[in-house]
Amino acid sequence: MFVTQNVYQLSGRRGARPSGANIFLLLDNSVTVVDTGLSSRTASILNEVRQLGYKPPDVAHIILTHHHADHMGSLAELKKATGAEVMAHTADAPYINGSLPQPGPARPKWLAKVLSPFGRIWASTPVEVDKLLNDGDELPILGGIKILHTPGHTPGSICLFIPQQKLVIVGDLLTNRFRPGLPSRVFTVDMVQEVNSVKKLASVDFDIIAFGHGRPILHEARPTVTRLAEKLENKYKVQGAMK
Repeated sequence: MFVTQNVYQLSGRRGARPSGANIFLLLDNSVTVVDTGLSSRTASILNEVRQLGYKPPDVAHIILTHHHADHMGSLAELKKATGAEVMAHTADAPYINGSLPQPGPARPKWLAKVLSPFGRIWASTPVEVDKLLNDGDELPILGGIKILHTPGHTPGSICLFIPQQKLVIVGDLLTNRFRPGLPSRVFTVDMVQEVNSVKKLASVDFDIIAFGHGRPILHEARPTVTRLAEKLENKYKVQGAMK
């Protein structure tokens, strides 16, 4: 489905299927792929690129919202097929390039410890990050994309804000499987950071929000996020830090 005239979501109106997270194609003079799903998605990504009137060499950039395998599983194969420049936040780059092992469940701690020897289950093929992103960076795509560093789910999670389209792509900062909410605590490194990042997102002037999991909100999305941020802030004031 088209989220906007220039932003295409591969997974359709209902959002991601078991094949991983939603994948977005940003259609400009070239194509930018945002997240790559699990390892089975390369052929479908390139097929959609062709259906939209482009060719695989037109894929110039791949941006990762974070390092989890359901978002970067097809990265190595897609990079090989297109030669695209890979972009990700500085804090997540070591997990993407293989300098650090990709972590599994973050909590409870006992489960993380038990599962740590089985990291190959959720590991993806390492790929070098060509361009390191940081908070406030702007990319010359679709009239300008602003990078918002929104840590919590992972240290280097980012959102992509496209002001000309009043659109924000949030990765796993939030999900919308049934209604907008936080991602799984099991795979979120720091829940307090996560809530602070939601508050940060609520300060941005957007109208449309697209999620890594679930269907987008196409109109008046910011008030929904603002209300959620207020509820989360009150909740975590009561419960305290949950790291």
